[in-house]
Amino acid sequence: MVEKKTSLEKKFKIKISYQEVEKRMEENFLELSKTLKISGFRPGKVPITFVKNRYEKDVLSKVTEKLIQEEGNKTFESKGYRLAAQPKVTLLNKIEDKTDIEAEFEFEILPQIDIQDFKGLKLSKYKADVEEKDIIKVIDNLFNDYREFKELNTNRKIKSGDRLIISYKGFLDGKIFDGGSAEKQTIDIGKNNYFPEFENNLLGKSKNDNVDFDMTFPENYNNETLKGKKVKFNLIINDVLEGIKLENEEELAKKTGSSGAKDLRNKIKNELEKYSEELSFNMLKRSIVDNLAKQYSFSLPKILVDREENLARAENNKNKNKKDEKKLKEEAKNKVKIGLIISEIGIKNKINVTEKEIESALAKICMQYPGKEKEVIEHYKNNPSYMNSIKGPIFEDKVMKYISENATITNKKISSDELLKKISDLDEKKNNLTKRKK
Repeated sequence: MVEKKTSLEKKFKIKISYQEVEKRMEENFLELSKTLKISGFRPGKVPITFVKNRYEKDVLSKVTEKLIQEEGNKTFESKGYRLAAQPKVTLLNKIEDKTDIEAEFEFEILPQIDIQDFKGLKLSKYKADVEEKDIIKVIDNLFNDYREFKELNTNRKIKSGDRLIISYKGFLDGKIFDGGSAEKQTIDIGKNNYFPEFENNLLGKSKNDNVDFDMTFPENYNNETLKGKKVKFNLIINDVLEGIKLENEEELAKKTGSSGAKDLRNKIKNELEKYSEELSFNMLKRSIVDNLAKQYSFSLPKILVDREENLARAENNKNKNKKDEKKLKEEAKNKVKIGLIISEIGIKNKINVTEKEIESALAKICMQYPGKEKEVIEHYKNNPSYMNSIKGPIFEDKVMKYISENATITNKKISSDELLKKISDLDEKKNNLTKRKK
């Protein structure tokens, strides 16, 4: 008998005759008698009575669990249920009573989503060609990164671009705070590796200067002890080094492992084109997601929404964020909704992630851990959640590409600066919408 609770919440009861339980148990006892290795008995010759006396309780439990699972799966299949998560199974009587087994299944199913074709979906794809100014900007940054630092010939004032060797102590309420002191620390002025307020107090100073200043840590600083707190620094500028720029692009090419300036420029152009295409595709994905969210409306399995909310809360606590609970719940619902739509599109159109694609993604991850490739691969392959973290984004991108290939796309050429601005505007628009909903 199947009872309906809500559109997605279901439950049903099953009944298994004890005769079927006994039959399955006898089969298990017979198999055990052939495979058990018991001292005093020859292999395969353990008496059934001995097996029953010693293993009856374990076999009963194992057989009952297996039969309940099989019977439940028959109902799932006959009713066409697609489960949102593992069902809750409740035994309605004691298996030790040696009577017919009764159990109840409670679960949620996935919603029915009627996927429409994408011919009517009109999208704009922004494509940015790589221009000479983009290449020059990267080359200028490389020249800056590959400077050779030498000691100053004269003791001049510190300016942006200099490399300093400093020793400092930071005090909170008169005591050195944790992580607040260092000896002979390197700092590149203008690279924003330190807080601007910290660097600004070093500009205009000179080698061997003893500098004292106050600084306030930002309210969103990731250290609770220092967040928003005013501290005092005492530091000594041990040395000042001046960055000497390489003479030409040919020298720069050699430093970066290129055969020459032309090869370096080609590599830069190729990387910028890849980056531009990634940005363009990410923008297109945002547009597709927004359209899908507006186009489809259906009930969401509570168990999936709750799970997503719990993951978001855990992430917030880990990063010490203070995300509004209403916003968190809304984002969790949207994530589940889009995930279900993407999954349904993939299933309907037989989109799968291949082993080759997984191996390629794993290889990229391994590049971040040179010398530990074997351990990384084993770690991922032995942890389903880690493997899903690889498969998920690949599957999503393949579905997005499928949608874009079947939708009506208008290509629009813009500059790389305009593309970056459009992405920035989208982020700002999303943040403003979130604020208005609070």
